[in-house]
Amino acid sequence: MGSDYSKVQDALASGAEPRMLCATCPWDRFCIEPPSMTRADIDRHIEEATKRDEETAAKARAEGKQPGMPVGVLVTAMTFSGRDTAASVCPVFALRLRSSGGRRIVDALRSEMTTWDDEVTA
Repeated sequence: MGSDYSKVQDALASGAEPRMLCATCPWDRFCIEPPSMTRADIDRHIEEATKRDEETAAKARAEGKQPGMPVGVLVTAMTFSGRDTAASVCPVFALRLRSSGGRRIVDALRSEMTTWDDEVTA
């Protein structure tokens, strides 16, 4: 969706009407793309990086060297942190959320989320 995002963003910047962009939506009518990872995915990556750092530190100690900083786990945490909650949002949707009427959208979403019934099947 990254390229579709930039196309919509460019169209908005050049003065295209948001309504027209929604009518020809390149996002296939999904205003929000879910986060790319779950908390479990992130925890797994951090656990793997921690193990690698521990192995590297143990090897350094066995060689009589001072173990270095746990760089692997730090880089992994910086790379993946927030990916379990960060969703991609269509530029038109983001524009509407920032508008004066954006509160209506948020209130409608909140109402839907607080009354959601996971037991209902279509």
